[in-house]
Amino acid sequence: MSRRSEKISKIGQMLIDSARSDLFLSMRYLDLAIFALAPEASNKIEILGTDGDKLYYSGEGLIEEYKKNERQINRDLLHSIFHCLYRHLSNSVKYEGKDGIYWDIACDIAVEYLIDGLDVSALNTIVSRYRTYIYKRLSLELEIFTAEGIYKQLKEWDISDADFKIMYKVFKTDDHGYWARPQNNNDQPQGGAEGRNNPSGKPEGIANAEKAKDINDKWKDISERTTSEANRQLRGSGEGDERLLLNLKAANRRRYNYGEFLKRFAVYGEEVKPDPDSFDYGFYTYGLSLYGNMPIIEPLEYKEVKKVNDFAVVVDTSASCSGEVIEKFLRQTFTLLKGRESFFRKVNIHIIQCDSKVQKDIAVDSLEHIDNIFNSFEVTGFGGTDFRPAFEYVDELIKTGKFKNLKGLIYFTDGEGIYPEKPTAYDTAFVFFKDHYFDAEPPGWAIKIILDEDDLNTGATP
Repeated sequence: MSRRSEKISKIGQMLIDSARSDLFLSMRYLDLAIFALAPEASNKIEILGTDGDKLYYSGEGLIEEYKKNERQINRDLLHSIFHCLYRHLSNSVKYEGKDGIYWDIACDIAVEYLIDGLDVSALNTIVSRYRTYIYKRLSLELEIFTAEGIYKQLKEWDISDADFKIMYKVFKTDDHGYWARPQNNNDQPQGGAEGRNNPSGKPEGIANAEKAKDINDKWKDISERTTSEANRQLRGSGEGDERLLLNLKAANRRRYNYGEFLKRFAVYGEEVKPDPDSFDYGFYTYGLSLYGNMPIIEPLEYKEVKKVNDFAVVVDTSASCSGEVIEKFLRQTFTLLKGRESFFRKVNIHIIQCDSKVQKDIAVDSLEHIDNIFNSFEVTGFGGTDFRPAFEYVDELIKTGKFKNLKGLIYFTDGEGIYPEKPTAYDTAFVFFKDHYFDAEPPGWAIKIILDEDDLNTGATP
């Protein structure tokens, strides 16, 4: 390294240290995150970039940023920190090719929206008309600006190449070349949405799966602790702070393996299938050796297994729940269950629609009948929301013997309604199909689950 390069690197380090101090003094709840990245000079990027362990920087790039606006480096640093807090780096491994480009810009929009909304003097700047336009357009569809939600919206918009370049230029801040990338993905851009043909080489994404997991675990811990501290310091603060806190909660909410969760409703029963664990292989082989082709003992033709038999699904058909989302939830739920062989062949399932009263009950006695239901499925109701009638109806089904061994009930809802006061004799789960839903609190005896499409489609785990 030449003397000039060394001097520029030291200046870059000083600018980062100054930005850290500014952020720490203004946002003390971010202390763990602010100092979690070790600065390292790099000639492969333009300004900043991170792999979750190190903060790579260009001294010349930072100097140019400082000349434009002395607060810009504070914003640039916080931008990269937010990517880590919300685990954008590790989640990027799911997106290939052009999808990766959309994911990159969605992440940038998500964190810039948060930064633009903070009332912090160390970050203050004028929000451009274009940014305001994009935020307003997204707000028509999203109540919380997660990268996943923005990504889906961008995919739905018919964005021309020219418009996309403008969006990239307005929101792009740091390089994403060090993020986790799909293996053998030659189309994935390096260093950002458009790529950067740096003569000294390009950053390499987190190719090692074990390293990517370690980085994700590291930032999961930092993010959870930051959420706890932010919840203590920011409660009752301004809109921007509340927005930041809500996003942190969304990023750190408990993730459920939906298929595994449904197993808690299973009961033991017998299925007609060979049980290889029910006989002694020694006697079996001895019989073959003694009599030729006659084993002494054969395996049982039935096996005791634990699967779902009696099962109730209640969907909230009040005016605040859309019929399209309800049908999608039911389809994905039963597809997941059937795919994992979670049901017995003969079942007793009741799909109950309820708003302020029970509107419809569809009884299913065989898995083969489930697909037929959706051929003519209609949502009925769209009145007010009262959960109690559905539970009273299920209790009546139990009394009349239509449910003989009900282990659980799942209630799909938006959460705004009247809950029963007394606990049920069976497990009850209220499922909220929204990333942002945190203010609904069901009774303490009930299970609260927040699911999104990825949880239903892939069974995401923590």
